[in-house]
Amino acid sequence: MSGMPVLLFLDISGGELLVIMLVVFLVFGPEKMPEMARKAGRLMNQMKKASGDLTREFKKETSELQNEISSAQTQVRDQVESVNREFNRNKVQVETEMAEKKNPAKSPDSGIPADAPLTENPTAAASPQPADNTTPAE
Repeated sequence: MSGMPVLLFLDISGGELLVIMLVVFLVFGPEKMPEMARKAGRLMNQMKKASGDLTREFKKETSELQNEISSAQTQVRDQVESVNREFNRNKVQVETEMAEKKNPAKSPDSGIPADAPLTENPTAAASPQPADNTTPAE
């Protein structure tokens, strides 16, 4: 707002106001000056009251909008927190399942001892198959 000119009462200075009052005095005469000043005062009071009413109504409407915005922000924040909690819960669950698959010794429901060798077919490790030493018939 520093670059914008400030308008104070339509940018009328004291000298300009004096010239306007002198012209009004000459046109209407000294008898009507007090009456015109009263009318100008009433007009200014009415304008001030209307401005106050307008400002009050504007503040009322903006406060209602601000309350709606705050309510929406709270709802969005709650939803984000809920999704974040669910995400973290699923992340921990997946990490736990991955750890159990990597190291089945830690799994309580696994029937394999912790120091048993890891093979795909446990019966193959217990009974080795005989080697085929026969030569094909020519």
